[in-house]
Amino acid sequence: MNLRTRFVLISAGLMFVLATCMSIGAYRIASSQLENQVNSSLDQRASRILVIMSQPDFSWNDSFGPGPVNQAIMQTEVDAITQIVLPNGQIVGRREYPRLPITDRDRSLSIDGKRIHRSKTIIDRHSFRTLTVLADDGSLIQVAKDTQILINARNGMRLWFPIFAAIAVVVSALFGWLFARRISRPIEDLALVAETIAETQDLDSSIEVTGRDEVAQLATSFNTMLEALRGSVARQRQLVQDASHELRTPLTSLRANTELLERGTLSDADRTSILADMRAEVDELADLSAELSALAIDQKAAELAISIDLSELASEIAQRSSRRSGVTVSVHSTTNTVVTARPHQLERALSNLIDNAIKFTNDGSEIEVHVGAYRVEVRDKGIGISDSDKPHVFDRFYRAVATRSMPGSGLGLAIVSQFAADHNANAYVLDNAGGGAIVGLQFPIPAV
Repeated sequence: MNLRTRFVLISAGLMFVLATCMSIGAYRIASSQLENQVNSSLDQRASRILVIMSQPDFSWNDSFGPGPVNQAIMQTEVDAITQIVLPNGQIVGRREYPRLPITDRDRSLSIDGKRIHRSKTIIDRHSFRTLTVLADDGSLIQVAKDTQILINARNGMRLWFPIFAAIAVVVSALFGWLFARRISRPIEDLALVAETIAETQDLDSSIEVTGRDEVAQLATSFNTMLEALRGSVARQRQLVQDASHELRTPLTSLRANTELLERGTLSDADRTSILADMRAEVDELADLSAELSALAIDQKAAELAISIDLSELASEIAQRSSRRSGVTVSVHSTTNTVVTARPHQLERALSNLIDNAIKFTNDGSEIEVHVGAYRVEVRDKGIGISDSDKPHVFDRFYRAVATRSMPGSGLGLAIVSQFAADHNANAYVLDNAGGGAIVGLQFPIPAV
């Protein structure tokens, strides 16, 4: 059962329950109100006669004349009957109206006991509600009200309330279907696009977004995800292409050297030189493989970001690089050196900055690492970076013209750039005063 059908069934079911409850409630309230009106009318008529009877000069003889008793008893009512049963058994009432039955329960009324009796009776196929009251002189005051209008109203409600409830359910189901269709269509489009992408591996598809509701937000998020996937796939393809290109050179060199080793005329000095070249090529391949792995691994999923003191980390890396290269690497720190980052990714990026500075400083001059204000930058006094190369130094496999003869893969600063992108930081390159370059990372400044 799809979402649209479930929504229609739920909305129609809720409307059915609601309409049924409202119909039952309205039926009971209307019936109660009508019954109360009938009883109130009977009570008022009986009370009026009792008030007349309580007057000091009252006499039943007046009921046969033009007096107030006759007017109260004999007044014309199209849906009511009034009759008096005197203590001697005489019945007073209009001649054209039918006689009201006198039941045993009416005769059992007594002044010291129960003095009121309510009942129902059928007269000329009409249902009447009857009120019998025992007066102080022993007379029975009987008033009856035709309740056929009440019966007709109840019958009408029994007929029309279910019809109205059915109409409400149908209308609710119709609007529910239209509303569900409007909601489910983008979701169905989303599912169709997802299935198409899964089958064809084509990420160029997208969903048209209309409106600003939750479904539109879902479609927007899906398009954003597709855009991110397209970018990731494009980067992976470019990485594979660039890696294939970069691997071709050392592999070709290794093949050529192995072919030279197969010659039996090589001297020991030539063989030693070729083996040294091969070891260098293998080392270069190992470094390239490590750097490619660093770029390929999703560091966001591999480790969590924590608070790190840039000054402490820079000091550790500087000491390690100095021991390995013999070049002096000094660290200068100010305030605001704690940032939030993934530790291994940050260590690799900072190591690459320092190793690059050492590599391109031929005279062995001091390398300075400055930390502070949520920033770390490495300053060298080497060959520097030309203005034409600065926009491209963070690209993968990019090698400046002046450094293409030097060993390296061109991935060191690309790893730094990837770290910056993963941490909303900014990687930058500047000229150092007196020669050389400044390459650094500016971290986001925390909100106060």
